[in-house]
Amino acid sequence: RERIILSGDIPSPANPPSGCRFRTRCWKAEERCAVEVPALTVREWLTGAAAHDSACHFAAEREIG
Repeated sequence: RERIILSGDIPSPANPPSGCRFRTRCWKAEERCAVEVPALTVREWLTGAAAHDSACHFAAEREIG
């Protein structure tokens, strides 16, 4: 599996950033992430053990091999 190395600032739980709370550490973050909180959804293309809730404007299907 490909590892994702997080960088950036860890958000304060007492004073979280606007929009997506993870955006300060996300490599996909765009202006939309600062303004709009992403909805928590289960991606329909995930099945079995891979199915989980996701709150990201840019969640996408990935090949796991």
